[in-house]
Amino acid sequence: MSSDNIAIKVENLSKCYHIYDRPQDRLKQYIIPRLQRLAGKLPKNYFREFWALRDVSFEVKKGETVGIIGRNGSGKSTLLQIICGTLTPSSGTVETKGRIAALLELGSGFNPEFTGRENVYMNGAVIGLCREEIDTCFDDIAAFADIGDFMEQPIKTYSSGMLVRLAFAVNIMSQPEIMIVDEALAVGDMNFQAKCMTALTRIQNAGATILFVSHDIGALKSLCSGGIFLEQGNLKDIGTAADVAEHYVRMMREEMNDEQRRFARVSQTFSEKNEENAQNPQLEKKLLLEASEEEFNRRVSQFRYGTGEARITNVQLLNMDDEPVTVVEFNQKVKVRIYFEAHEKKVLSVNFSIKDDKKNNITGSGLRNTNQPLLEVHSGDSYQIDYIILLPLQEGSYSLQTQLTEPIIYDETANFIDVIEDAVVFTVRRWEKAKVWSKVYLFPVVEIKRTSREVSPA
Repeated sequence: MSSDNIAIKVENLSKCYHIYDRPQDRLKQYIIPRLQRLAGKLPKNYFREFWALRDVSFEVKKGETVGIIGRNGSGKSTLLQIICGTLTPSSGTVETKGRIAALLELGSGFNPEFTGRENVYMNGAVIGLCREEIDTCFDDIAAFADIGDFMEQPIKTYSSGMLVRLAFAVNIMSQPEIMIVDEALAVGDMNFQAKCMTALTRIQNAGATILFVSHDIGALKSLCSGGIFLEQGNLKDIGTAADVAEHYVRMMREEMNDEQRRFARVSQTFSEKNEENAQNPQLEKKLLLEASEEEFNRRVSQFRYGTGEARITNVQLLNMDDEPVTVVEFNQKVKVRIYFEAHEKKVLSVNFSIKDDKKNNITGSGLRNTNQPLLEVHSGDSYQIDYIILLPLQEGSYSLQTQLTEPIIYDETANFIDVIEDAVVFTVRRWEKAKVWSKVYLFPVVEIKRTSREVSPA
């Protein structure tokens, strides 16, 4: 790949901090190792090493939007600060091409004694705007920040939300070539976050490179084309935003299971069938289903996780004649059929989600959504669950995710017993009547009335 097409290049980047257990250890570290070296002795360290980043390498192409995810303390903010040049790495290199605008920590780069207006001009100068350019876009900045008369007040009187509004407005109006956004946007209200996403999309469409840190998986998948997953300072995964986000969500769910259950996963091996079933009069049908289940489990083995006290044995997308389908018509009625077996006594919900090709969750359901009671299952029980649905979806590729969950707090949190990504992948054909421009079409009822304006006499 040509280096001219690279906006950000990070090579073998590491950052190590020295952690001192006591204040006096810092003084000892400054003096004693020097004396030990002079005496020809091996110097002793009075600190512990903490590696915030270790040997991280990646490239971001010009015009690309890359999301960075990871739990708190994984090194995301450290990485952004090094890229922006506000922090020095312990080793490795960073190369950037283009004017950078960064929204990192609240109030960074602001003088608390200056008014909002004065800070706009000061920050504009810092990111390379001349006074005439700031004059031209000041009204737009003020309108975007929407803090009213506080623009003429010292920013030490601002709330955290007002600070991030002003900081984001200045950076977004500077039309940067590289935009770096940390989790500071999380303090904004719902309307401001929506406005920020629209603004980021606009500069994205204008060809800017965006490096975006957020815990909002939906925003990351919809806004970003690429993803970077950091874990304890190491590069855990890099790839498309959808794949990296799913990797992150999967790991978080698995850890939540571990915390809630606090015991090792049970074996995912199927229990042996009872010999008495051999005399079942529906033997032929049973054998065909088992063959289908065997193929299904082989196909999805790498894309499932959970604690395993119950296990999904097969998932099918069927037409109303119970025939498997992978291509469906717009708004076709289909069945999502889920088979599962229980290995322990549990109270379970059987759920499904339909996701688009970027892994955005489009729709889905669980038993509680359909006013059905949760299932109380026992070891050896097996079930077939049919969800009958219409698919008024935009043409394109979709996949089914299926879940067996045990509620911890109803409608809030759950223990993930078995989750299968891409249980079925299918395609929706284009609606012959008209193109659907959104993901889901709701068939609105339209009323049209012709009206006339009465002209008042002169």
